[in-house]
Amino acid sequence: MCYNAGIELINPLGAAFPPAPFVNAAARPVAPVLTCAEPEQFRPMRWLLVPPGITRTEDVKGLKIWLANARIEELEQKPLYRPLLKDHRCLVRFSWFFEWRWENPRGSTKTRYRVLLPGPEPMLLPGVYRETEIDDRPCGTFTVCTMEARGVMRYIHNHALRQPVVVDEKAAAVWLDRTVPLDEARRAVIDGERSAEFTTDPPLQRDLFGDVT
Repeated sequence: MCYNAGIELINPLGAAFPPAPFVNAAARPVAPVLTCAEPEQFRPMRWLLVPPGITRTEDVKGLKIWLANARIEELEQKPLYRPLLKDHRCLVRFSWFFEWRWENPRGSTKTRYRVLLPGPEPMLLPGVYRETEIDDRPCGTFTVCTMEARGVMRYIHNHALRQPVVVDEKAAAVWLDRTVPLDEARRAVIDGERSAEFTTDPPLQRDLFGDVT
């Protein structure tokens, strides 16, 4: 699961603001998004996919947090996502994300880890988006794809064993190509995911999780 992240915002002129120290999907924050229709231009969209029929801010506030994430292996099984899988795939840019490790079975003691790529490079997360209107104003919303946890994420997210999918540029291009069928695009994304490159703050010793995949 992925509900907490650092997001670098982009204004309409393309200038970047400093990464936010902490945002939660429940607050419907704005993030930079590339779409199949505009694969070269980031545009602002709100995190947490708004289903059809939701048209008022007061109803958006009542949406469940699970709409922030979509299991990549189950996309075509969900009626909400199925209409979006050809022409409404997207890439979301995060600076990093937070996840918690449970240090005991009850989850009463947890350690928070910031997960990021080496250096200043941002993360690109595949997802799907919807164009809608909220209070009679256009609004783009998205959800990010998750997968079974690998490597360091199996150690950190030990209570659910899930992680956001973070892809390289080659896989990102395939995901945005609407001529590529979903199964092929999904295989490219899984093959090009970058969890083996993840670093953490606080740092972790690799011998804690070895080569678990």
